[in-house]
Amino acid sequence: MSVELLAPAGSWEAMEAAVGAGADAVYVGGRAFGARAFAANFSGEDLCRAVDYVHLRGCRLYLTVNTLLKNREIAKELDGYLLLLYRRGLDGVIVQDLGVFMYIRERFPDLPLHVSTQMAVTGVSGAAMLEREGAARVVYARELMLSELRQIRQKTSLEMEVFVHGALCYCYSGQCLFSSMLGGRSGNRGRCAQPCRLPYQQGKKKSRLLSLKDLCTLELLPELVEAGIDSLKIEGRMKQPEYVAGVVSVYRRYLDDCLEGRRAGQWDKRQLKYDKEFLRDLFHRGGFSQGYYIENPGPSMIAFEDHKKTGSRQAEIRKRKEKIKGNLILSSDSRAILELSADNCHTITVTGDIPQKARSQPSSRERIIGQMCKTGNEPFDFEEFRLQMGEELFVPVSQLNDLRRRGIQALKEQMLKPYQRPEPVSTAGVSAPDSRRNRKPSQMVMAASCESQDQWSVLESMEEIREVYMSVPLYEALYREKGREYFQGLSERRQWMLALPHVVRGRDLSRLELVCGQALSEGCRGFLVRNLESFAFLSEKGWAQKCLLDAGMYTYNDWAVDFWRRQGAGAHMVPLELNQGEIAHRDNSMSYMTVYGYLPLMVSAQCVQKNTRQCDRKSRCLFIRDRYQKKFPVQCYCDFCYNVVYNSLPYGLLEYRDALLKMGLSRFLLSFTLESGGQTRKTAEAFLLAYEQGIVQEGFSFTRGHMKRGVE
Repeated sequence: MSVELLAPAGSWEAMEAAVGAGADAVYVGGRAFGARAFAANFSGEDLCRAVDYVHLRGCRLYLTVNTLLKNREIAKELDGYLLLLYRRGLDGVIVQDLGVFMYIRERFPDLPLHVSTQMAVTGVSGAAMLEREGAARVVYARELMLSELRQIRQKTSLEMEVFVHGALCYCYSGQCLFSSMLGGRSGNRGRCAQPCRLPYQQGKKKSRLLSLKDLCTLELLPELVEAGIDSLKIEGRMKQPEYVAGVVSVYRRYLDDCLEGRRAGQWDKRQLKYDKEFLRDLFHRGGFSQGYYIENPGPSMIAFEDHKKTGSRQAEIRKRKEKIKGNLILSSDSRAILELSADNCHTITVTGDIPQKARSQPSSRERIIGQMCKTGNEPFDFEEFRLQMGEELFVPVSQLNDLRRRGIQALKEQMLKPYQRPEPVSTAGVSAPDSRRNRKPSQMVMAASCESQDQWSVLESMEEIREVYMSVPLYEALYREKGREYFQGLSERRQWMLALPHVVRGRDLSRLELVCGQALSEGCRGFLVRNLESFAFLSEKGWAQKCLLDAGMYTYNDWAVDFWRRQGAGAHMVPLELNQGEIAHRDNSMSYMTVYGYLPLMVSAQCVQKNTRQCDRKSRCLFIRDRYQKKFPVQCYCDFCYNVVYNSLPYGLLEYRDALLKMGLSRFLLSFTLESGGQTRKTAEAFLLAYEQGIVQEGFSFTRGHMKRGVE
């Protein structure tokens, strides 16, 4: 059995530390397109050197391109960024953006694609869809339990990667707009300001409600290995080399124990306690937890008071060298011959000058062998060196050094050659897809989504709102109250759809299948889909064309738009982090635009209600306050067991009708979540007046999000 230990490398020194401590692979970022923009990161030249460095030591290197890219970045920067590394033998690319995914798949078809945890893959359907599209590996959402990972392993052949140590995000990765909306620093662009680590007030208590303890899974390693996980990932590209060396060295020892068949119960308890304390002393945020693998999310995972602490212990940094064998043949009758071999599969021979017969002081065997074994900063150490010399000879040190240098260089070239690739044949991904842009807006459509019966009662009566999406719990409540006949009659006068949950896990699919099938039989026209698992599951049922992809499905660029078009999706929402100019240069022919709503800043498996009071399984809205006394609503969605933290002010583009029409947008969505019936009516009427008659009312307080400023 082979299980990869994957380590972070935010700098060259951290990479050396990871490899020296026993990592099987490292993941690194360049100066662009990585989710850790504030790490030291690697220049283009350093990245090429890093690929060679790890390959010569029997390791692998994966490049993070795990941010969302804009049209100009793919068109002008991505190809050149990857081409040299592709030729050099890069082992894989970690991606978040499905447009980037499609571009790399077509341009570099034999470059392994690893799906980032930023895609929030939560189940079998999403994984199977990505496997069909060419993914080699998925880094699963950190919120998954071991039981869910086992199920995925049984039903897909994709490589599975999970996190085993380091920082945990409060939000499902890739579904966070907190830093973006508050300060313009987007986590989706690698610039998260980590507002979740700050103190917040809930009721009278002020603490770090959204700050999770660090993950530590030493005792779970045997179960993760038995579950079929292929790669165990350590978080920390912002960490120092000493941290990386220390964490990797500890996990290396325990993983080796697991691979030799030893269970956690067989480990030395004193040593385990010492090693956990050592890890805590390297760095921790309020202690450790085992994350979501075993325990249900709860207050034991929250670092309420302690933030982050670094201890005094320093791990030893070692530089890893591969063992090689050498054989030097010296004779006055022929040129010097040096043979070097590594791994019993790489052997080279180089020749030097003809040695001279000694006139006075011959070169001793010890001196020759000692000089030849001086490898310095080279990646090798000699485990064996033989010298065949049958007579007294004099060999200048300069000739020995030259022979050794040329031999080692030839061995490195031979070892690196299998990794190197020729120029990619395919150029399909170089040009932008045929976006078939439609700049002439079609008939304007106003749509709305809602979550409460008060909101529904208002929207049902407003015929100007052509499409209405109701949440699954709302649909179920109305069905219990009014019955099948109500929905069949509704379908004769209104286009109604279902708004599916923000998060769907394997445990939810049977319910989803029942609800969606029933709704379709009663006249439901489609679904507002908010995650990959939901879309993939509905696509398996033949319902892809009925799906409107929410903004969190991220069609940042035309390549992503084309990806979803090929999947058969009916339409998609414009991402919320694009500004006015970027939307204008995007393919909007299949797009809806959110023009009103409390924007979801975080979607979390954690529950503020449970963590501060007690879970009673009653969906409700709580409020947390930041240090500036801004009030953020937190909605508990108990039916599917997640929280959404909403922005303090609603988003509203009341005066943007003409600008949006010029961009080719003519389908608009009003998203109602927290509003009363009266607020719903007032807001809906104001937007209908503005968008149908061009009359903008005063008296509303909205944020315009990123329409003006955008994100970096």
